[in-house]
Amino acid sequence: MSYALFVSEQRLKETTAITQNVDVEFLLPYLKIAQRKYIETALGTDLYEKIQADIVAGTLAGAYLTLTNDYISDTLCHYAFY
Repeated sequence: MSYALFVSEQRLKETTAITQNVDVEFLLPYLKIAQRKYIETALGTDLYEKIQADIVAGTLAGAYLTLTNDYISDTLCHYAFY
């Protein structure tokens, strides 16, 4: 399975003190660690893998889209920034 981040670079920079001048390549390792360590633990592996598969397939919709956009993305941004 491909690895998909639950948050975009733009969202990360909009919701934290990270500026537009920071290269995303420096941020990716921290996003991946935060996503696996905190988000997967909170959601459980089954839900985590379902959302990740939907993102990769481009079919994220409904309650899963709401969960990802309204809750997971902000949480992930702040854990990665932390």
